[in-house]
Amino acid sequence: MKRHDPDWFSLAAGLLFTVLGVVFVVAAANGWAVDGRWVASGTLIALGAGGIAASVAASRREQRREAVAPASDDWPGDPFA
Repeated sequence: MKRHDPDWFSLAAGLLFTVLGVVFVVAAANGWAVDGRWVASGTLIALGAGGIAASVAASRREQRREAVAPASDDWPGDPFA
């Protein structure tokens, strides 16, 4: 099986929804009131921040790859030129 980089955004989103599910189950079992407006707002903010962080990290990875490996046009003796 081919190894690949972990998808941290998907992992964080899955953990976030799991924690929310546990909070709702515990709240229902104990009779606590959970305001859904705060939960929905917080979830969307967390997912948005995670998406921004993931895109910034991907951009930085791409910049590092470009800095390490020269473009194929710069190589001398390119057989496809």
